[in-house]
Amino acid sequence: MTPDELEKWINQLIAEDTLYKFYKSREWRQLSGAVMKENNYECQQCKERGFHTPARSVHHVQWVRKHPRLALSRTYEYQGMIYNNLIPLCENCHNKEHEKGRGIGKRKKSGFTNEERW
Repeated sequence: MTPDELEKWINQLIAEDTLYKFYKSREWRQLSGAVMKENNYECQQCKERGFHTPARSVHHVQWVRKHPRLALSRTYEYQGMIYNNLIPLCENCHNKEHEKGRGIGKRKKSGFTNEERW
């Protein structure tokens, strides 16, 4: 799938409110599985703080809704630097990342709260 095709497909899923279909796609499952395996199925944020916590999902640093062309990209470029776009995270760290992006101080619901649930 070309980046243009990917962007068109994801924008269509967003318009239809069915973005979950992307997270069930063969391409995403294979890519996220490879990213998890490469990182020993560990939450990378917890690991940075010296904890070993199992990762539950792979987080898009550049969110799919804002950057659909990067949905299947391991990296992204910003101001001439290359950064990881896909990071394995535990449920807590993943929810914190999504809350940070929405400016939410406290989580209203318990459990996994973003649409990457499958």
